[in-house]
Amino acid sequence: MPAALLALLGLAVIVGAATMRRAGDRSPVARNAPRSAPSVPIVTGRTAGLLALVEVIGILVTVLLLARSGLGELVMPAVAVVVAAHFALFLRVQRSWLHLVTSVLGVLGAGSALVLMAVGALDPSAGRAVAGLSLAACTALYGIVFCALVPAPVRSVAARS
Repeated sequence: MPAALLALLGLAVIVGAATMRRAGDRSPVARNAPRSAPSVPIVTGRTAGLLALVEVIGILVTVLLLARSGLGELVMPAVAVVVAAHFALFLRVQRSWLHLVTSVLGVLGAGSALVLMAVGALDPSAGRAVAGLSLAACTALYGIVFCALVPAPVRSVAARS
């Protein structure tokens, strides 16, 4: 059952990435760009909404399948896998190592917790902690990089508001 779930989650991410690719090819900027210009990934509001919908449906299906299978303790790490996988979709908007690293870190951490919990090698509480810490590491990495990129005066204005 967990293998089927991971396959379903992977399929949802692949469908989302393929949708983004097709939308980027049809965008006005992509169509009107000179052939010599580098390809700039474009994500329209409609595409972003579709991707959010795919992610939400993937999470809902996962929760329902796990709940009906009596595997409710696997819900949190399974949702964490979906959330971590969506960081890879940000690569369509900005080609940055940050999105790749956070996606891999989160999927490996939460996915490992999910698999280890499913085979009984990890206590559910510990598995949820591992999955949560994986996403916390992703969030911390984004925060560190963003703080390094945003100039200090902007950060101080934002902190006062």
